[in-house]
Amino acid sequence: MKLTERMNNWITTLGVHIATSDKDGFPKIVVTDSVEVKDDHIIAPLTDTQVNFIKDNILENPVVAIAPGQIGSIRAPYQFKGKATINQDRLEISVDEIYCTKPGYEAGIRLDTLGFDELKEFDESRWTDLAPSK
Repeated sequence: MKLTERMNNWITTLGVHIATSDKDGFPKIVVTDSVEVKDDHIIAPLTDTQVNFIKDNILENPVVAIAPGQIGSIRAPYQFKGKATINQDRLEISVDEIYCTKPGYEAGIRLDTLGFDELKEFDESRWTDLAPSK
């Protein structure tokens, strides 16, 4: 699923929280401030410590959830879900699902079912900024 310009800017400007879980559902989260977005992939460079911390979870259960970093600074972030792989010191996530996490009646709305043009319209109709200041 291709991300909108606003989503891309939020992720690349603020980094992401990456939530993983093992096969029993035990969670582990890492945070990175350096992220790259290429079409429907989020690529996060990780330190050796971060790789070692989440590697077993990714091998057991590659499904991850990602949210923009510095959550308190964003009025209406999104949550992205997809499958992840670790290639050396990079976590590569293929985005399959996008949810609105804006408080109120829109919280939890699944947005990836809209198609890119409708997703972009949803995004543009609610916010005027493209990226929060860091």
